[in-house]
Amino acid sequence: MKNIAVLGVGSLIGKELIEILQQRDYPTADSYFMSDADDSVETVVFKGREFDVLHDYDTFLDNVDVLFCCLDKVGARAAISKFEGKAAVIDCSRAFNFAGGVELVIPEVNPEILKTRSPVIANPGPLTIQLLTVAFPLHNKHGLNRLHVTAFEAISDLGNDALAELSYEYEYLAVGGDASKGEDSVFPCTIGSNLIPQVGDFMGNGDTEEEVMFTKEVKTILKTDEVKIGMTAVWVPLRRGNSMTICAGFEDNISVNEARKLLKKSPGIKVMERDEEYPMPENVIGKDDVFIGRIRQDSVFENGLAFWITTDNLRKGSALNAVQIAELLH
Repeated sequence: MKNIAVLGVGSLIGKELIEILQQRDYPTADSYFMSDADDSVETVVFKGREFDVLHDYDTFLDNVDVLFCCLDKVGARAAISKFEGKAAVIDCSRAFNFAGGVELVIPEVNPEILKTRSPVIANPGPLTIQLLTVAFPLHNKHGLNRLHVTAFEAISDLGNDALAELSYEYEYLAVGGDASKGEDSVFPCTIGSNLIPQVGDFMGNGDTEEEVMFTKEVKTILKTDEVKIGMTAVWVPLRRGNSMTICAGFEDNISVNEARKLLKKSPGIKVMERDEEYPMPENVIGKDDVFIGRIRQDSVFENGLAFWITTDNLRKGSALNAVQIAELLH
């Protein structure tokens, strides 16, 4: 039994994580729940008990075995340093993903890293988790060398404010009005009836922050700089569910039938067998797997495959991955 703490219980990831801990009956002794400064959440119901939401660390700083950090990057940087050396820290903010001594972990891909405990264990980004859950078993046997990705990212990856903004715009669009971008918008353009090919700030070379982070995370987890990656990330007006089109090239030939067989026996993946049977965001909400369909030979890359994958970004893309990490720490 572990003493756990969840920081950021009012965030979308925090709420999802608490729900998953209950669903999977994670073995807990004492539990502590903390909000950030902007949260209005006062209580959390967990495993049939009501807990007061805390606003400081004093009552549990030295009494935690596993800490789940669901704060934003600023909050995570301020909080996590207090717990280093005191608890196993699992961070969902991406604030420490390339810091020294921090390991990026996807349980279906690189669980062996957890044998040598680092002070902070980091969730990769939702798109990285989604892609590598599927791509790793193919890479492990056939050697991935080319990757071209277009990602359609649900706005819940930006949190509660993004959902509120979408709802506000939809109210205008529903009556035939024009939604305008507010001064405090979390997006660079209106999102309600739009696609925005900019996820994060531009980094000076035409790539956005999300595209740079994704490329770096994939290469870090695969432990190679040899994979050539092209990536475009797009905000779509969906509350939940990330999708990706993927063209992948390999060192040697892999057929569609072999790929299906390999993926069907790999953990965390649901393979849609028929061409007409493909995953969509509305079908995957609340489900644990990464869903893959439209598997076919790619005519651009040598030894290439093309496919489409969809997953619940708040679940496997964030909270579930963190809980799976904690389960492996026992």
